[in-house]
Amino acid sequence: MNEIISKVIPIILLIFFGYVIQYKELLKQSTVNEIKKLVINAFLPCVLFITFINMKFKKDYFLIIVIIFILLLVFYFIGAILNKISFISHPLTPFITTGFCFGLLGIPLYETVFGAENLEKISVLGVGHELFIWIVFFNILRIKFKNEKFSLDIIKGIIKSPIILSIIFGITFNIIGGTVWFHNNMFLKGIYTTMKYLANLATPLILIIIGFGLKLKKKYMKQSIKFILIRMLVIFTVGYTFKYLFIDSIIPADDLFNYAYFTFLILPFPFSLPIFVGEYSTKEITELSNNAVVLNTIVSITIYIIFVFLI
Repeated sequence: MNEIISKVIPIILLIFFGYVIQYKELLKQSTVNEIKKLVINAFLPCVLFITFINMKFKKDYFLIIVIIFILLLVFYFIGAILNKISFISHPLTPFITTGFCFGLLGIPLYETVFGAENLEKISVLGVGHELFIWIVFFNILRIKFKNEKFSLDIIKGIIKSPIILSIIFGITFNIIGGTVWFHNNMFLKGIYTTMKYLANLATPLILIIIGFGLKLKKKYMKQSIKFILIRMLVIFTVGYTFKYLFIDSIIPADDLFNYAYFTFLILPFPFSLPIFVGEYSTKEITELSNNAVVLNTIVSITIYIIFVFLI
């Protein structure tokens, strides 16, 4: 119990520290946005590259990647179907039943509690997720709210994504035996060490950023709560059905993987959702999406902390 408490405390304190920074106005929102951009484009890719290059990659993992991608598609289509129900219908409904804040919250939460040495358990779920987010999720959102058609620029944006590139390079070097090069070659070892330093900054900065963004507006609370209830009902029902029918027959019984899967499903909407919605939609829908993300984040972290104590 003492060990669990010691691992949960940093999550709470770092998020609280971020909230204090916001409350005391020690940093501007624009500054935090720049830090977030740095985390997404530099620190987080380092975390993923190091994880995937050191992962004991199994053939079964490729099946898991495909299954997770399909699962997220199913989540989206269920949201689209639910959107036809009058009291549920809203432009955001199909997008609130799928997609997770994997990199910016899933990795730090799991790493803080279960250690960096076990990150592969959740990272393998993240590959299919990131492919879905960049290939499907944001492009459908853009097409829906901006009436934009699928184009070559969209494909270029996917290919250029630092997160996607870090996963591709990490898996590629792993498969061709390049892990040894990064541990034995003097030059590559220096690069690897530098990436580890940057990766170590990711988790504390992400949790501080989360704390900084904890702002809720009363006028959007009712709809935000409705979104979260719909999301959790769909994701946990369908998510564990998929696990029972498909994933459990591929991945042998493993507590750490089970914890990783729960961590994955409990994650809130992608933090970038309000940013993309704000670019393509109205101010009201943007503020609602931001409110829903913040409330979902608070609920997710609270449930996760309770979960950690229970296990």
